[in-house]
Amino acid sequence: MKQYILTLDIGGTTFSSSIFDEQLKNISSSDINLISAFPDKTTLLEGFAQQAGLLLKSSNIGKTQLMGMGISAPGPLNAEEGKILETPNLTMLQHTHLAKEMENRIGIPVHIENDANLFAWGVWQKNHPQTRVMTALTLGSGLGVGLIINGKLFTGTHGLGAEYGISPIVNGIWEDEISIGGITTKCSEILGKVHSPEALYKMAVAGNKKALEIWAWFGEKLGYCLSHIVNMLDPEMVVVGGGISRAFSVFIDPARKVLYQFAPSFELHNIPIIECSDYLESIHRGAALLIKEKNA
Repeated sequence: MKQYILTLDIGGTTFSSSIFDEQLKNISSSDINLISAFPDKTTLLEGFAQQAGLLLKSSNIGKTQLMGMGISAPGPLNAEEGKILETPNLTMLQHTHLAKEMENRIGIPVHIENDANLFAWGVWQKNHPQTRVMTALTLGSGLGVGLIINGKLFTGTHGLGAEYGISPIVNGIWEDEISIGGITTKCSEILGKVHSPEALYKMAVAGNKKALEIWAWFGEKLGYCLSHIVNMLDPEMVVVGGGISRAFSVFIDPARKVLYQFAPSFELHNIPIIECSDYLESIHRGAALLIKEKNA
């Protein structure tokens, strides 16, 4: 009997499901649902299960055909226990035993992992499998960092490796600035009102000087953050994904300028920074890889 893998990506504001076959071909994907439509944790968990159930029904796939469910979620989390920890980007699910909750609702084995880790794994497996050391960043509600080292996903000794977004900087943490919230705050300071990153990007492309100033500020902050990562890991490439990455063209040059100044390997070896064009599919692919590994 042919087997399939069910995946769920939980972001800071949305969630979606996909089904993959054993060869990691994406068979079907759900619509993207807003987390804000669910008033509490219980209804949100039921929403996850309902979305997955509808996708399975429309694909004519039964639970007995499933190898398991892989879930991508904001960190920090305890992947071994299947538990969400003190994630700043989805407070509704803090301290939730997510794997157990979803196993009870769907009736199949469930495993969870940090979204940035699964993004790194998925984009590496599909697009860059020959890369020995790759860093992947997710830019959205928060800042996520995933690492592939010698063809393996690196999660550290206790599963909490690369949680750099919550590391301290002056007056806060990196995620306070390198995030949608950081852009919103800067936008309010400079323009006197809040624009979405998408609207701000369109303004910058149209030549709005203040919008360009905001994106230059963001790129500079990203460059400082990346200089630490590049100096520590000396990767072959950096891949950037997430909602904010759609504005790649207006923030990457300021980021590179900082990297040329503070990361010698970046200048000497011309380390590429690549925008990922299939971010969401890559995260779901990483979640499918997680289940394949658990079943190997």
